[in-house]
Amino acid sequence: MRVHFAPFQEALRKAGIDAWVMYDFRGTNDLAWTMLDIPPDAHCTRRWMVVVPAQGHPVKLVHRMECTPLSHIPIEERLYDTRSSWESQVASALKGFSTVAMEYSPMNAIPVTSKVDAGTVEFIRSLGVEVVSSADIAQQFTAVLSEQQLAGASVTAGQLRDVMMEAFGFIRQSILDNVRITEYDVQQRIVSAFASRGLVTDSAPIVAIGPNAASPHYAPSYTHSSEISAEMVVLIDAWCKNTAPGSVYADLTWVGYTGVAIPADLAASFNMIVEGRNAAIALVKERFASGTPVHGYEVDNACRSVIESAGMGSAFIHRTGHNITTEIHGPGVNMDDYETHDTRVLLPGTSFSIEPGIYLPDVLGLRTEIDVVILRDGTVTIPSSPLQASLLPLLSDEWMQ
Repeated sequence: MRVHFAPFQEALRKAGIDAWVMYDFRGTNDLAWTMLDIPPDAHCTRRWMVVVPAQGHPVKLVHRMECTPLSHIPIEERLYDTRSSWESQVASALKGFSTVAMEYSPMNAIPVTSKVDAGTVEFIRSLGVEVVSSADIAQQFTAVLSEQQLAGASVTAGQLRDVMMEAFGFIRQSILDNVRITEYDVQQRIVSAFASRGLVTDSAPIVAIGPNAASPHYAPSYTHSSEISAEMVVLIDAWCKNTAPGSVYADLTWVGYTGVAIPADLAASFNMIVEGRNAAIALVKERFASGTPVHGYEVDNACRSVIESAGMGSAFIHRTGHNITTEIHGPGVNMDDYETHDTRVLLPGTSFSIEPGIYLPDVLGLRTEIDVVILRDGTVTIPSSPLQASLLPLLSDEWMQ
């Protein structure tokens, strides 16, 4: 376990920032913990700070009674104990810097990057130092995946697709056999399929008939679950990763219809969100092929504009997609110009979802979700291909895609 500061310093120089101030109190800055490779079970009850200058040698500020959590970082150590010694040590460590980056987001514009409390930012600024957001540079060290992780994410996406097709097959056969089946039954079938394949998840998947799917994060439980019968929309949203350390999540949503033929209005609505999804994919591929940066908000706009043009913009009530790492919702750029205005750039070596949907309260919810994995060389891949092109007519002999 060794932290390499040269990449941090190179990023600072490219960004024109004097130093990076990584600060934490009782685990509030999980981004700093990740970048500094601090064990998740480390016992941290006091403030600490690591100051990484664009040029020169990093230093760490730790409490006299709690040096262990950062003991694996072989840089100059400066101790404090009293509140005045903390203030003087911070002032000394930041002397000569005009601008420093912290895990802070102006006006909390991008909450996932905002980890440092307002009081600490006020204190740093009181020293005559300007604080800027580390959002753009931090994702280089918290969201970029290794070659092994990228390969693993692609394998997991294929496994997840197989599990979901099996779940839809289970629904199909149950209805054909006139066997009562509920959302919860299907959910637990998926959970069992994960276990048999060595896959894990942080929560059970979403299985929702039409009206329940109108609540995007609805999920059935043992005590609250609806029956699935003929002529119903059924949405399945599932996510998983394998059990190896450092494994990356896959996250997919497919939608079926428990009938032989899809009603025209449902088909048209689903085709609309597929067009939005495909517009977002096309933008990402085009930009990476041309070497032109693409920002998270632009991907959202590419997708959302299709749905708005169809007159359904008000029914698309969430961002287009999210970053994916070892956590299902990672710290990197989101595909978002709706809930936030994410100006961060998509990076090679990252994974994210594209998942447009429309929701009519108490009536219907439709969503299509795929994962995009951008390889280190900038190649844009979609490991769960082929993608869902239309609603699955589950009672048709030709239901699979």
